[in-house]
Amino acid sequence: MLTTTLRSATSTAVMARIAPVATAATIAKRFSSNKGFRPQAPAPMPLGDPKEQAEFERLVREFNEAPATADHPDARAPVLPEFEGDTNPATGEIGGPKREPVRYGEWSFGGKVVDF
Repeated sequence: MLTTTLRSATSTAVMARIAPVATAATIAKRFSSNKGFRPQAPAPMPLGDPKEQAEFERLVREFNEAPATADHPDARAPVLPEFEGDTNPATGEIGGPKREPVRYGEWSFGGKVVDF
């Protein structure tokens, strides 16, 4: 009788330490709060000095108005083809070769060859 009472007391204490099994209701309750997994919006930037803010907005506006296709200042000028179309006017060859890219340095930059 003593061992049975001891076992039931021990099993009750052990069972009290075991975490309850998560059910769909407890999971829904846990994640249904307002904070959930939604990302928080960043706080607005402090405005600071109005003159600096106006200058910053002007610079951002100028940058966004610049054409996106503008070439980089360091970009090389494209090499023009020797002739237009498929027929070479000098030889009359149809579908012949155009400019050789390696010969005119189109694919080499500072000794490094690219796009092969």
